[in-house]
Amino acid sequence: MIAFSPGLVQGCFELLGIVSRNTLTFSEINSSFSLLGSLPGSRVTETSQRLNWIRANETGVVILTPSGARLLTLAGYEPMLRQALLDYIETERPAWVQNASFGRKKVIAFAGTQVGQVFVEAGLADGSDDAVVAFWDAMAALACGQRNDLLTAIGRQGERLTLAYEKRRTGREPKWVAIDNNEDGYDVLSIIDTIDLRPLSIEVKVSTMGVAGMFYLSRNEWERAAEAENHLFHLWDMQKDREPTLAVVSPNDLRCHTPIDQGAGVWKSVRIPFAEFRDKFVRPASFAA
Repeated sequence: MIAFSPGLVQGCFELLGIVSRNTLTFSEINSSFSLLGSLPGSRVTETSQRLNWIRANETGVVILTPSGARLLTLAGYEPMLRQALLDYIETERPAWVQNASFGRKKVIAFAGTQVGQVFVEAGLADGSDDAVVAFWDAMAALACGQRNDLLTAIGRQGERLTLAYEKRRTGREPKWVAIDNNEDGYDVLSIIDTIDLRPLSIEVKVSTMGVAGMFYLSRNEWERAAEAENHLFHLWDMQKDREPTLAVVSPNDLRCHTPIDQGAGVWKSVRIPFAEFRDKFVRPASFAA
């Protein structure tokens, strides 16, 4: 993770200006500029490469990338710092960005002293003019995208566990439905057992917080469960540094936790605690995930 700071960003801005005006290779930059701003030139060069602001072309000459060129088109230090922050967040995905939904004070508090100072110098620590609000909106969108990416990755891990579990249980390769279409209301298509070959649809839910976690059940998922002849829910407890445990839950087990439409109200999604099924969690026999 890059130790982002005002001094490092200023050195990068200086380097981008040098690259825009000169024809130099990386070795020539490193030999000619021992310092950029107040920091070692090699560190500034590495940071600028990592943040995709500069690269070498086919002849070895260092050139600006579109992102680097965009920074130099911005008028003034504050706008450049703001865009540099967004580039840094998008590339490095720092954990503190997940606090964006709680407001900027939370973000700056958790970002650390050096990054916090970048926010201050970029004029983002206070104020509510259009440019400041636009920055925080853009950052919240990045944070949301990163969270969605993380949730998707965790969900895929749970689906893989179910695929391996079902293959071991039935001796047959289940179908990974969700990888092709996530609108069917279930994730995996298996069979009842080794003797009963009727199809069994399975919806997979994952918690990394154990029984303290929650899962969301969409109306589409519930309607599939209620209408299917054979359907189950696999609830995976995937706490860090522990073997995963599984609760196999039927639609009947969930029925008392689902809402009903009343008047003009139509439910779309419901949040259900994993703790409601704590007695069903078991550690499956070892299988190849």
